[in-house]
Amino acid sequence: MYILGIDCGGSSTEALLTTQEGRVLGYGQGGPANYTVNGTSGVVQSVLTAVRGSLEQSGLQLENLHQRGVVLALGVSGAGRSAEQVQIRRALESEGFVQVVVAHDAVIALLGALSGADGVVVIAGTGSVAYGVNGERSHRVGGWGYLLGDEGGAVWIALKALQQVMWGYDGRLTKDETLLQAAKVYFGIGEPMELIPLIYKTPLDRGLIAGFSTVIGKLAQEGHAAAQEILVDAGRQLGRLAVAALQELGLAEAKGRVGACGGVFSAGQWVLEPMAEEIRRAAPEQTLTLADFKPAAGAVFLAARHLGLDLPSVAAGLGESLY
Repeated sequence: MYILGIDCGGSSTEALLTTQEGRVLGYGQGGPANYTVNGTSGVVQSVLTAVRGSLEQSGLQLENLHQRGVVLALGVSGAGRSAEQVQIRRALESEGFVQVVVAHDAVIALLGALSGADGVVVIAGTGSVAYGVNGERSHRVGGWGYLLGDEGGAVWIALKALQQVMWGYDGRLTKDETLLQAAKVYFGIGEPMELIPLIYKTPLDRGLIAGFSTVIGKLAQEGHAAAQEILVDAGRQLGRLAVAALQELGLAEAKGRVGACGGVFSAGQWVLEPMAEEIRRAAPEQTLTLADFKPAAGAVFLAARHLGLDLPSVAAGLGESLY
């Protein structure tokens, strides 16, 4: 029996092909796969691209997987409702997959971050969301998209920085030449007004906007005060997501871990320290840690749980072949 664990994110898709013991055979990538933005067809296309990549690396053919049996398990950003998950599952079944398990991407992020244990994970990638499980209870905080939420996510960080560029341009702030030059270089523009058609074009290029957050991270590391302030604020926002989930699940006074998962955390201390402080104030027995595994490995745990496998054994197999 094989497992295909898929992380369908707003910027890209990742696939891990493993044995049922968790031994990794191949890795593949695909394009963006947010259900709300890309729809079922976009999700399926990106999943199939990532699956083909994992097969190429493994030297196996899809027919080999179907002959031996394969579970396709995926966490899909923007697909938090059961009707959406059923739609995606049926579309993948029509592609020939017999066993398909679909969940929201927060579910696989938690499974990967804490190796299948109960607790809370905060995902800060293109957007942001917190998700937690305590026994039979689960709770989600945030993840409402770039207009209603996603505080502390990459798009949020980038837009905060671009706001400051525009405020410097129109006189509400002293012009920040370093930030302005960084925006010009990244977006390939000559003046701030050229940002308007880039930011507001339809469909919104969230990947392009989110990518600017990495520039803000580099500026912060170089000592740029405004970039540091934006990232500290992002950390506080992400900490509040975690605290709300812990409180709703009755974990605020319990000993445990909060997993941090996603590209925003590559900014390091500027995000992690204020986030940890927010958590310490409300839940002093909870420790903020980076994720044990990436969400694609969490999708492998999702498949393993579906098959009734021993999760610690699967975690050991993943750990030996990934690290």
